Amino acid sequence: MNRLVVNPDKPDAWEIHLKEGTTRLGRGDTTDFKIADASVSSSHCEIVVANGAVSIQDLGSTNGTFLDGKPTQSATLQNGQAIRLGGVNMVFYADGAQPAAQTSPAGPPTAPRLRVSIPGRTQADAPAVAAEIPPPLDATYNLSAAPSFCKFHPKNPAHWFCSKCVRSFCDLCVTTNSIGGVVRKTCRSCGQDCVPLEVEHVASVEKGFLAALPGAFIYPFRGSGVLVLIFGSLVFAGLAIISAGLFAILPKIIALGYLFCYMQNIIHATAAEETQMPEMPGFDDLFGGFIRLAGTVVVSFGLSLGLLVAKFYDVDIPVSAIIICLLVGCFYFPMAFLVVAMKDNVLACNPLVVVPSILRVPGQYIVTVFLFAAIFGVKEIGDAVSGQAGSLALRTTDMKVMFLAFGMRLVWSLISIYLLTVMVRILGLLYLTQKEKLGWY
Repeated sequence: MNRLVVNPDKPDAWEIHLKEGTTRLGRGDTTDFKIADASVSSSHCEIVVANGAVSIQDLGSTNGTFLDGKPTQSATLQNGQAIRLGGVNMVFYADGAQPAAQTSPAGPPTAPRLRVSIPGRTQADAPAVAAEIPPPLDATYNLSAAPSFCKFHPKNPAHWFCSKCVRSFCDLCVTTNSIGGVVRKTCRSCGQDCVPLEVEHVASVEKGFLAALPGAFIYPFRGSGVLVLIFGSLVFAGLAIISAGLFAILPKIIALGYLFCYMQNIIHATAAEETQMPEMPGFDDLFGGFIRLAGTVVVSFGLSLGLLVAKFYDVDIPVSAIIICLLVGCFYFPMAFLVVAMKDNVLACNPLVVVPSILRVPGQYIVTVFLFAAIFGVKEIGDAVSGQAGSLALRTTDMKVMFLAFGMRLVWSLISIYLLTVMVRILGLLYLTQKEKLGWY
């Protein structure tokens, strides 16, 4: 697969795998790959993989896009070319290309070998996984048994093998030295020259939207997800207390803004193919989050709310018309919320963006809306029961009943955050599995 190595030859180096289509790079949260460096613009450049060619296009960045040290607006990439976005260096490797083969001063580059010499073991002794071989003494080792993925970056394909450490490495985990014009790749642990590997990596089959849905219900429990849910329940419970009452306008804005930031974090993490829940968001964008959420609600339900107000003032409006507008708003809202969360712009929820997006993925979107309605219905019933339990706890003088009622409310608060997380995860999966069709570039 075509790939970029970001910050090559540095401890914080990492890879970007370039899939067919357009990949946008930048500092902003809505890019396909976020590069957190002040010299990189929010939407810096895009790389297009199409018809066997790979090209790069600058998107009007402040500090420019450079190819082999020269500024460029648009160019076709070649294997091994150096790219610089602002102050961030990268190297492009074409599909199927291996990094520069090792050479020695005495002769031409050596071809990748299928066998390497390992002291003290016979071929019959070689186990299936090279990493399990103890430090060796004199025999032949078959590279076909070498691990296919990097020792220190298990998700990165291996391109180099150290016969002394008996480990495989990606491009990030070997040292590149140029001595007298000769390029050498050496092991960072022992200094041994590494052998280039020719490992065939079979691309994993990406799950479709329907196949990925069951994982949404397990997602909140992965990694430290349970701790995030518990902490989130406490945070939202505290925000609910301080925003209670008709005149607590500012606390309500803070609570709703934080709620939007929490949901947006999950969508962005899902879009980045992360399998674990992100940490709770900070408090630095609460008003922006409130504006984005409020704008999405107004665009989705503004017409039905307007008809309700007119009905209240005795305007002759059929109840059926209000119900139809409300149902249309419920159908419109999930996609409007998703596009606003991804583009981080409240103006993105306009019908010119949302309606075409729904029409591009009608089947998947109908499933999403159905699941939204089911989960939201369960949540509303639970909220009503929890509210009654809270009222009972305040009225009763029986301590057992009081603690039971408060316990029920606490447990439901945790379940409510879980259901909310599942709903937003489903939205993120819709974008992740259908982003080529949605075309939000």
